[in-house]
Amino acid sequence: MRVLVVGAGYAGTTAAVRLAGRSGGRVEVTLVNPRAGFVNRLRLHQIAVGRPVAAPSLRELVGTGVTLVEGEVVALDPDAGRATVSGPDGVQDVAFDRVVLATGSTTTVPVPGAEHVHAVGDLESARRLRPALAAVSAGADITVVGGGFTGLETVAELAEARPDARVRLVAAGEVGGWFTPRGRDHVQRTLARLGVEAVGDTRVRAVTPDRLLLDDGGEVPSALTVWCGGFAAPLLARAAGIAVDDRGAGRTDASMRSLSHPAVMAVGDAGHAPAPDGGRYSMSCQYAFPSAAHAADLIRAEVLGLGSGGGLDLGFTARCVSLGSRHGVLQPTDKADVAQGRAVIGSGAVAAKWVQVRGVVAAIGLERRLPGAVRWPHAARGRRDAAAVAGSGT
Repeated sequence: MRVLVVGAGYAGTTAAVRLAGRSGGRVEVTLVNPRAGFVNRLRLHQIAVGRPVAAPSLRELVGTGVTLVEGEVVALDPDAGRATVSGPDGVQDVAFDRVVLATGSTTTVPVPGAEHVHAVGDLESARRLRPALAAVSAGADITVVGGGFTGLETVAELAEARPDARVRLVAAGEVGGWFTPRGRDHVQRTLARLGVEAVGDTRVRAVTPDRLLLDDGGEVPSALTVWCGGFAAPLLARAAGIAVDDRGAGRTDASMRSLSHPAVMAVGDAGHAPAPDGGRYSMSCQYAFPSAAHAADLIRAEVLGLGSGGGLDLGFTARCVSLGSRHGVLQPTDKADVAQGRAVIGSGAVAAKWVQVRGVVAAIGLERRLPGAVRWPHAARGRRDAAAVAGSGT
């Protein structure tokens, strides 16, 4: 069977190496990615401020069992089983029997003035932000929009990098409100110590070159605006006629298989599979690894005649957020990814984040050497193991 994996982030690389390593030579795996280096998405906000971040070679990471093609899938025909790839070596067609969409997600700006904002949702955006940040004059206003994990990590990083600027966070809800009280209070205190002005319960209706216009009629001055307020999948699936949700993610059943095209599977941020409670799994590396591994296992079972397999059963365990280089919060969650229990702050949270950002790369290498090594905690049984720790940062 010819299997094409589109995208080599956490999900795509995991799916490729797991399938290649467990299929007994019965599957040809081709992995297409726009660049030859692996991007550790958890560290994009650090790239944006100029901190050194390693980019491991994808060829070394996936090994010889996977055919790596550097380029971008510019057209996909799931019915004909063909993809058009444009890359350094020109344009080529890649035939497939099954395709795994692992294209991740990018930042979306759903208000007028998107051309005036920067982002950290992908490598190119993070790289463009770096010189823009350096060009901001002392005393100027820098604003991050979005109070989720990406927004919190980004605003803290910017505040550390530019203590001479006025840094502000604008969030639709309470800043740090997702955490339990101990974690929320630590987030708010840490941002205050970093000099960040936190503006909660506020929505942006438009962006201009030098300010934000708010829903309540107010304005916020901003010489540099970084948008972290929402993410969506690339247009590839929608353009191919594959069923997608309002964020462009491929709609699938619980087995990661497309509702409209049986030969298509969608994993990580590129897929929308139903969680056990009927909702959607949270977009995170904690979902990317299990969804990719599960998809690979189902394709393997199909090829080897081992049955159709069941749906993904994933239970979340914790979330870890960095707040600059010296602070963070490790927040336990229930299996549905709702914050609960006592948050860990201080050095313990910083150490957990250190493990997480390095563990995601190590987990892929482990999966290549020991196919089937990636496991995950289940919503039904609550089982945990070492690979789940690497994926969640707990």
